[in-house]
Amino acid sequence: MNRLFFLLLFIISFVGGTHAAVDLRATRFTTTSGLGNNSVRYMYQDSKGFIWMGTLNGLSRFDGTSFVTFRPRKGNRPSLPDHRVQEIVEDQNCFLWIKMTGEQVGCYDLKKDRFVDFTGCGEYLRHYWNVYFVNQNEAWVTGEREGCRLIRYQEDRTFTSIAFDTRNGLSSNVINDLKVGAEGYVWIATGKGLYCWNGKKLHALDRKLKFREIAVYDKRTYFLTDGGQIFCYGKDQILKKVVSIPNSFAFCDELVRGKEWLIFSEEQTWSFHFDTETLTLAERALQIKRAQVIKDNLGEHWVYGNNGVLTWIDSRTGKVTPFLLMPEEKRNYVDRERYYVVHDSRGIIWIGTYGNGLFVYDVANGQMKHIVANSDNMQTLIGSDFLQCVMEDHSGNIWVSSEYTGVSRLEVLNEGTLRILPAGEGKFDRSNTVRTLYRDSSGNIILSTRDGKMYEYDSYLNNKKEEMAYGSNIYAVAEDTNGVRWYASRTKGLIVGNRVYMHNPLDSSSLSTNQVFCLLKDHKNRIWVGTFGGGLDLAIPGKDGYRFRHFLTSTYGQRQVRVIFEDDNHWIWVGTSEGVYVFDPDALLKNPKAYYSYTFDNGMLRSNEIRSITSDGKGHILIAESGAGFSVCALPAKKEVYQHLQFEHFGTEDGLVNGMVQTFVSDKNGKVWITTEYGVSCFDISRKTFENYFFSTNMLGNVYAENCGLRLNDGRIALGTNYGLTVIDPSRVKHPESKTKVTFTDLRLNGISVSPDEPDSPLDMSLAYASEVNLRYNQNSFVVEFSTFDYLGAGWSKYSYMLEIYDKTWSVPSSLNFAAYKNLSPGTYYLHVKASDASGLWGAEESVLKIVVRPPFWKTPWAYILYIIVLSALLYTVFRIIRNMNTLRNKVKVEEQLTEYKLVFFTNISHEFRTPLTLIQGALEKIHRLKVPKDMAYSLKIMDKSTERMLRLINQLLEFRKMQNNKLALSLEETDVIAFLYEIYLTFKDAAESKNMEFRFIPSCQSYRMFIDKGNVDKVVYNILSNAFKYTPSKGKIEFVVNVDEAAGKLKMSVSDTGVGIPKEKRGELFKRFMQSNFSGDSVGVGLHLTHELVNVHKGTIEYEENPGGGSIFIVTLPTDKSVYEEKDFLVPNNVLLREEEKAEKHLADVVLKDEEVTDEFLPVNPLNKYKVLIVEDDNDVREFLKEEMSVYFEVVTEADGDAGLERARHYDADLIISDVMMPRCSGFELTRKLKNDFNTSHIPVILLTGMTSVENHVKGVECGADAYITKPFSPRLLLARAFKLIEQREKLKEKFSHDPNQVRPALCSSDKDKLFVEKMGRIMETQLGNSQFTVDEFASMMGVGRSIFYRKVRGVTGYSPNEYIRIMRMKKAAELLASPENLTVAEVSYQVGINDPFYFSKCFKLQFGVTPSVYQKGGRADTEKEKHESAGEEE
Repeated sequence: MNRLFFLLLFIISFVGGTHAAVDLRATRFTTTSGLGNNSVRYMYQDSKGFIWMGTLNGLSRFDGTSFVTFRPRKGNRPSLPDHRVQEIVEDQNCFLWIKMTGEQVGCYDLKKDRFVDFTGCGEYLRHYWNVYFVNQNEAWVTGEREGCRLIRYQEDRTFTSIAFDTRNGLSSNVINDLKVGAEGYVWIATGKGLYCWNGKKLHALDRKLKFREIAVYDKRTYFLTDGGQIFCYGKDQILKKVVSIPNSFAFCDELVRGKEWLIFSEEQTWSFHFDTETLTLAERALQIKRAQVIKDNLGEHWVYGNNGVLTWIDSRTGKVTPFLLMPEEKRNYVDRERYYVVHDSRGIIWIGTYGNGLFVYDVANGQMKHIVANSDNMQTLIGSDFLQCVMEDHSGNIWVSSEYTGVSRLEVLNEGTLRILPAGEGKFDRSNTVRTLYRDSSGNIILSTRDGKMYEYDSYLNNKKEEMAYGSNIYAVAEDTNGVRWYASRTKGLIVGNRVYMHNPLDSSSLSTNQVFCLLKDHKNRIWVGTFGGGLDLAIPGKDGYRFRHFLTSTYGQRQVRVIFEDDNHWIWVGTSEGVYVFDPDALLKNPKAYYSYTFDNGMLRSNEIRSITSDGKGHILIAESGAGFSVCALPAKKEVYQHLQFEHFGTEDGLVNGMVQTFVSDKNGKVWITTEYGVSCFDISRKTFENYFFSTNMLGNVYAENCGLRLNDGRIALGTNYGLTVIDPSRVKHPESKTKVTFTDLRLNGISVSPDEPDSPLDMSLAYASEVNLRYNQNSFVVEFSTFDYLGAGWSKYSYMLEIYDKTWSVPSSLNFAAYKNLSPGTYYLHVKASDASGLWGAEESVLKIVVRPPFWKTPWAYILYIIVLSALLYTVFRIIRNMNTLRNKVKVEEQLTEYKLVFFTNISHEFRTPLTLIQGALEKIHRLKVPKDMAYSLKIMDKSTERMLRLINQLLEFRKMQNNKLALSLEETDVIAFLYEIYLTFKDAAESKNMEFRFIPSCQSYRMFIDKGNVDKVVYNILSNAFKYTPSKGKIEFVVNVDEAAGKLKMSVSDTGVGIPKEKRGELFKRFMQSNFSGDSVGVGLHLTHELVNVHKGTIEYEENPGGGSIFIVTLPTDKSVYEEKDFLVPNNVLLREEEKAEKHLADVVLKDEEVTDEFLPVNPLNKYKVLIVEDDNDVREFLKEEMSVYFEVVTEADGDAGLERARHYDADLIISDVMMPRCSGFELTRKLKNDFNTSHIPVILLTGMTSVENHVKGVECGADAYITKPFSPRLLLARAFKLIEQREKLKEKFSHDPNQVRPALCSSDKDKLFVEKMGRIMETQLGNSQFTVDEFASMMGVGRSIFYRKVRGVTGYSPNEYIRIMRMKKAAELLASPENLTVAEVSYQVGINDPFYFSKCFKLQFGVTPSVYQKGGRADTEKEKHESAGEEE
């Protein structure tokens, strides 16, 4: 009963008094703000300033702007173990440890920004509950299911651990307590035993008792068991029992208070004294049944039972202070009592309850404030009365979490202040609006309110002495020398004592107006009255009271006097609605115009409305400029200086809280407190800095009255507001400390936050801990977020940043907490950020983040070195090219001159050739007129055709010379163009027959006469047809189509073939001079270029088209209308030279016709030898000539190109192949290479004929495998001799192989393949010599070839048929056996070489070697060889 009475008195003392308690402002955070869940069970601020909130659905992190929530994730990587967070704590190594409801622990690396495996072995999901930090390098986690674990920190921010449980040294997995003892050992109290870890090994001191708690005092460690026994481990290193708690003991909780250990059981509280090691009952105030002990943030102990009382045990004094916080009606509706206590930096204790809201206890004045939620919880400080956690952040904010309603951030506004409400709390009419403050001669404080009441307080504003009502608002109070009070009434004039002075329009010496605004008693005790509308009045005493003299009445604004002030020089400053007027009062009385004015109009002030003027006591005059801040003016030392005053202006841009300044009050430290229409600024005039404050959550409490401020005797400052009187203690007001450190909180790339553990992350640790960021070249657009973690001024802080090298100046201060940059060039940058807090103070220290944008690989220094090398090489190459071009240009000039000389030379030579050709042609004509033998007719025909062909070539060379000199001209004459073209067609008829080609002439009409230049047209058509025959293989098709289109006036000639065609990439250069084509070997296109030029001269066109069936189509179009030509292009009709030429041509045609008739009668003769020769030549005349010459001696077949020749060689058993080198498609070199690489033809000798006389071409022919290389022109006799010699050599080798017993291997191999073939035949013969049944078919099968191929190959290599080769090889073996020293009989030798008949063997041996086997065995072989050598010598 006594205790309850004490508590009631205690609580009543909390809520008594007339002053307002702690004034708070709240900011709410819920899931709509980004919070993970509205039920926050724990809050913690880490060393950087982030606030972590453990909710029922994840862990949320808040940086003052946004939330990031972590939740459990599936996978092998560590994450939050459970959704339900219970407690959060940070260690010394920047790891955050999170305790979960599900008896699990998570570890978050703040530097690496990720969850980590704190066990180091993947067992981070084991069931642990508590975390103990024993030193900087070690921590322990314990639980009730899996024992405990020692965790060791590694330098690379990983962990190693040792687990202790029933499998590893413990008798029980239940860990009740763990502490570091006095001796430095780690003590582990378990459900079954006591253990000690000495740093290396775990020792068991007891394995039976259930140890509950561990306490450390001095150099001893004490242990409490579940049965109430207390043990001690001291210097002797022995565990001994000290005392036991009597009676039945049921442990509840414990705490150490100084030299005693308080142990709470269910019924009693015991005190164990460490010094005496004695046990007594604790004092009565601590006898709390079923007590639970909690600690606040300062380590103070708080004890509670189930009676609604929370008891504070002061660790310094030991004082026990109980608080009744949960009345019985509240306790009945909660499952168990829960309290959360924070002892903040102001000395205020915040107690959160589960069910009865928040209690705020000011230790200094003993005031208690109870905060509860109401139905409109968004308007209250807390969202619910069921609180779950209370925390103070580094800025002094109080964070309160309530069940299901999120978190409230509470800001204490009236720290170091006191609010006096004259009319009482809760009245928001003008009864609490303080308009006037005045200290009378006795030191009492007089204040008036806007409801017409006056209040008188003692000098410290502790006691209200008197309350009066005047029926009008009093704006100013003064006291004259007689102690009479003067009251300035806003509507009822001037009240002096008991008399009222009012305006009388009929009396000029009366008060100028009834609206009195301000009063001043000057140094001569004169009373100056400032009226609002009547100017400045001076009260002059008289017999019947006071009369008034009027000043400053000239203008409307001048007559509105708002403030009067006298400076230390006894000059008076009058603030009006038209600026400031300064005067010497004595001078003004003599001359009402003796004043100086400073107004907005004359440029001296920023506003004309002056609300307050005062001095700071240090020689400065402060003037309130309504809406524009205030001005500071130095107090003049001389009267003359008042005429030229200088003003320094300060406004919101300089940090002032608001531009509507109301009052100035100087404190004892020389700082000026400036009130405004919203907020207060503390101005340091020497440093020119501002500190801004808002001391009330009520907006009216932050709205201050005009010219209403006073410094009390104890140094406090009283300020009138629209909601009471604010009394400030400058020494207790928490001056805003600028957050000098800005922390970088987040890096965003493409709008997405980046963390260190992400792939390709530019961060190697969390941005808050990083000093450098390395970005790739494609990450050069980014956003960096930062924060001061000044939650007190959240939303009021301003930031300014500058990216060194990129930005030239600091950014405009803004509340935006990020810096964004786009497309930065590669390089190194430094981001500087500074911030100002809510009071406008800028931090002196800048935060700097190094940002490196790495260049792409093509912009790295190594790349530039490479570029320099490449550029140098390129420049050198360009130099070489230019130099070579200049050299080439010079060479070209020289070459052009040489070409010119060559053309002149060839032209002259051509002219010289024409003379002998003319003689040859004449001689041939003469021979034709004689009777020629039939065997000479063909030769004469060849001579005629060759002479005509050579003449054409010479004429083309002359035309080319003309083309070079641009002297090509026409000689047009009318002729039958169809007949003319048909004659040209006939000249290629033989070539078509010899190559088995289909060659047709298709005219559109039988005859058509037109003007043409016969010579030009002949050259054009001849060239096109020659190319067609040259590049069309045997059995191809050529069509010569002539179409006359009289309507269009065009003659169209087209030559189509089925030859090799022309590649697309070469068609554009087809008619260019000296164009060399890959399809024509080494031929150079002078002919087509000349053809193109001749067609152009003839006013025609030449085109190329691709033949759809393969091959080419050349189309020549000539005009049939003679009007397109000039007169000079025509020949003179009936010219004598033309008639002679026609006769000559007619005679030549008759001769050719006659020769053809003779040729038809010429019959072939039988060749003299049986050797077969294959001739491959694309030129028809040369081919026929060679055939004619060789047919006399050999059996000859011919082919017109390399492909046909190769195919014929594979099936024709030729003894010799003669081939031209320059052929279309398959050249002679390629043909020879293919023949020598083909097993079937590699043995055939090859003779190459060519007009290329260079050594290189000769070597090329030999490398291809040619047996002879003859250059054109050649002598038929030379060709015949070379052919006979090749065949004769092979015959001699065959003869030597056949008759020389010592020649065991044939020497007829002309290639490696032939050599391998012969060697294989020899090996087979060696194994089959004794086989009399060995046949040719078996031989071919063992050689792996067909019978026919084997026959041709054996004959080609050896000169013998396979049967002959087998017989000769047997005879050679027989000769070897006969000459051996074994003396075998002829019969024995016969059987050994596979011949069963000795007689037949003797016959064959004699036929082979010329002697019988018996004679050969006796030595007849030597005589025979001698005879052969002698006969060979005679032949030579």
